[in-house]
Order: sequence, then C-alpha cells, then structure tokens
Amino acid sequence: MFGLVNLELTDLNKGSVFIGDKLNIRVNFKFEEKIDILWSGIRLITNPPCAKELQVSKEEIFSKGTFEAGKYIREKSLLIKSNIVPTIKNRNLKYFLKLILRQPNPINPEEDLVINKTHNIEIKARNSGLQAKIPKPISFSISGLNILLTKDVYKPGETIKVGYSSEELKQIEIRLLQNSNLVCYCEAYGDNCSKVEELPPAIAGDAKTQNFDKEFLLLKVPEVAEPSHNYLWSPSEKEQFGFRYGAYTKWSLLVIGKKKPEYGLEPIKLEVPITISSGPLSTEKTDIDLFSEGTAGASSLFDGISKFQKTYKVLSIDSDIDKYILKIKNISKEDLHGVTIVISGLQEGLFETASSLIGFNTWKSGEEKEIIYESKQNITALISIFEDNSQQRIRIQSPVTETSFF
Repeated sequence: MFGLVNLELTDLNKGSVFIGDKLNIRVNFKFEEKIDILWSGIRLITNPPCAKELQVSKEEIFSKGTFEAGKYIREKSLLIKSNIVPTIKNRNLKYFLKLILRQPNPINPEEDLVINKTHNIEIKARNSGLQAKIPKPISFSISGLNILLTKDVYKPGETIKVGYSSEELKQIEIRLLQNSNLVCYCEAYGDNCSKVEELPPAIAGDAKTQNFDKEFLLLKVPEVAEPSHNYLWSPSEKEQFGFRYGAYTKWSLLVIGKKKPEYGLEPIKLEVPITISSGPLSTEKTDIDLFSEGTAGASSLFDGISKFQKTYKVLSIDSDIDKYILKIKNISKEDLHGVTIVISGLQEGLFETASSLIGFNTWKSGEEKEIIYESKQNITALISIFEDNSQQRIRIQSPVTETSFF
C-alpha cells in the first residue's frame, strides 16, 4: 500500500537555521491513485537521553481528507523559538525533521499506516541573541594570598593574566576548568534523568610556579573553547509538562596554593567563575517581524481577499439533512494544480465545526466543482480555505441562509 504514495522533503535552508529564524521546507506528495489520509505534517525532533523522541515543534500540512491521484506541493515554515537549545554535536544534542503521513489501515483500524521521511537539521545559536556581559575586574585576598584579574570575560584563544602575591605560600597553581553536561528533567523517570551522569570538570589549561617574584601567571584559553552557555527548553504541549531539556557549559579558574611549612600544611583552594564569550555581539536584530512576508511565500489575508475575486467563485450553497452542497467555479484564466479545499462550519459566528478536506489534482479554468460538507450542527456560514501548488492560499467565508435549504 505504501507503494501508492511517494514523499519528497526539501530543506530550503540547506541544512541549518539560526534560533529566531524560520525553517522553510517544501514537501512533494505524489499519490498514484485516490487516497484517504488521516493527517500529514512536519515535526522537529530531538533525542533526549530518557526518551526515544522529543517533539520540539510541528506544523500541519494536511488534515484528514480525501485526495485525487496526482501531485500536491506545499511550502511550510517552522519558527525556531528563542528557547530552543542549539545543536551541540559533541554532546550528541542533534535535531532532525520528520515528514509524516498517516493513512487508515484497512486490515487493523486500531493501528494507522504511517510513512516517514527524515532529514537532519543543524540549529545554530545567534550571538546577537545573547545578553551582553560587561567584563569586570576580580580582586580578592584569602589566607595571605592576593589574586588580581583585570576582567572576567575572555574569548577562545585569549591569554588570561592572573596576578598574585603571597608571603605565606611556596607554590601557586592555576587551573582552567570546563564543566559541561546535558540537562534532562523528566517526571516519568524521577526529577533528574538517570541516564545523564554527573561529569567532573575537565582541565582545559594549567599553570604553576614557585617564583613569587614574577607576580603573574599566564594561562591560554584553547582556540576551540566552547563559549559559556546555559540553555533550557520546556514544552508548551500539556502532555509534555514536567519535561525540561538543555545543556550548559561553565568556566572557572581553580586557584591552589601550597603553604610554607611554618604557615601550616592545609592547601588553599578557591574557584573563581569566568565567562568565555564567542566574540563581540552583533547589532543585527533577531526578532521576527510578524507583518513581513515569510520566505515560504505565504500570502497575507488581504492578498487572499483580492485573489479570491479573480480565482474562485461560490455559485451556490444548498443544504440537505446533515450535509451542505457547495458549487464552486474556477473563474481564473489558468488551470490550477494540486488544489486542496478545507471546509468547516461556523456556529453563531463564533465556533468552528470539524473541518473536512478534499484534494483535486487539476481544476481546469471555467470548471465547476461540487463539494459536500457533512455536519449535524446548525451552521450559519461555511469557511473555505483554498491552496494549490503555486502556494496561493485563499480564505473565504460564505453565509448560509434559510433559502439555501431544499
């Protein structure tokens, strides 16, 4: 049965997208014969340690409906929200797109037939989306040891200069520590995911001396140092409440001082937090303009109203028991391809009834189509949403009057 359906997924962002941007995709459905579907859409998925898959966001392409044999092309956008954790390959935090098509199972109605198409996607952090951290000097004294840092923010590859002085120490050591890990909270497995192990800090650099006349130590931040971050994502879907997922990297300097025998044998240990920044912040804005046209070519509501007058015309709406019969004409000068019509009812001008979808491979210029919408509710208007392979999307509301009834 799967041989009757062919799915193609094209990533218009070419494999990567920045947080705050839209991930644009094109999907191509080819049905070799008439087909019923239950649902189709695109999902952004990741794999946390304590779950097989985690849906970060989704976008519906087709609701439940019936399609003629033919080709249906749609372009959709997924907004990568600001709270999404970026891809971190060295901790296996990755993402992929999944195109899903669900069909009724003629053998076992309790189990849907599902076709999947997957594609890897990298989500990148945008520096301009990070809050600026103003460098500050650090100066402190403890147990006869004086430490001075001219700032607490550094870049990968930069050298940290640590000033020191002491009358009581015979040796001083400075270690650059990186503490990184995943974060996974899931109520089904307890407060913390048991598959995320506690990891000790890694030593990314070390410098020590017994020469207290030198007055400073130099410690280089590795060129490949991962910038400091603390990402945490939580879902908006109710069924995923209690789940949080993220990652962090924290940097610090561990100061270890060995005392002269006359001042005791207990060493001095002190950890000083610092920040590794990826570079100067950009002035580029990452906010989404809600009134701008998306790259997927979606039309505005006002465009739809104007195009409706030139493309479709509702000739009549008649009603019989539990069903409404619409007659619609293609009044444009062109044949339309891959047309879908989603129809729902409006009750008392406020509430929409369940929708019904039908797909036409070709709708010729001047051709009339008769569409039946079944509903037991008392409907005052019908809402029709037209979409085709050219990505033209039109919404129209047609009143249902008493004279429409037989």
